Amino acid sequence: MKDYISEFGVVSEPEVLTLAEKYYNDKCSVYAVHTDHFYCGSELSIEVGHLIELRIFTSDMELKISRLNIGKDFRWRYIDDPAFEQTLHAATDEFLSQFKNRTYDEEQYLDIDSNKSKGLCYVTTGGGPYTLPIENAEKIKIRNYLEYDGNGIVSIPDFRIVEFIQKGSGENA
Repeated sequence: MKDYISEFGVVSEPEVLTLAEKYYNDKCSVYAVHTDHFYCGSELSIEVGHLIELRIFTSDMELKISRLNIGKDFRWRYIDDPAFEQTLHAATDEFLSQFKNRTYDEEQYLDIDSNKSKGLCYVTTGGGPYTLPIENAEKIKIRNYLEYDGNGIVSIPDFRIVEFIQKGSGENA
């Protein structure tokens, strides 16, 4: 198991909603990809039968549930950044014991046509509609988890959504 992952496992289709509800609270955002649409908002709104990937997240954690083939069980993993930071304090390597050396945050601009987007409903520059859990969103913050091989070469084995950033704020909204 990767040291940034607090919990992981496999869950059957009937158990997905129960697992999601265990980690969901009113401070969470939800990103769900289905076979025919995707959802991004603050409500736990998923159609398990068509679900491909679900991410429930806050600035401190993310639960990711995903499957490769419809009809198969789901794999899941839970990342708790404060718990990860605590485990790093026990590391004997000074460089690897620092959270900033084990993660890399990036901000990516969202595709938004500001003339057509209103409230929580956004429209891409190509015309496709979508929703987000905040108004006036401009960017998404992604956290990459870093690993180093024996030669010190870094790789990114996983990432998670941290937050959406409002226009002009540079901070979580």
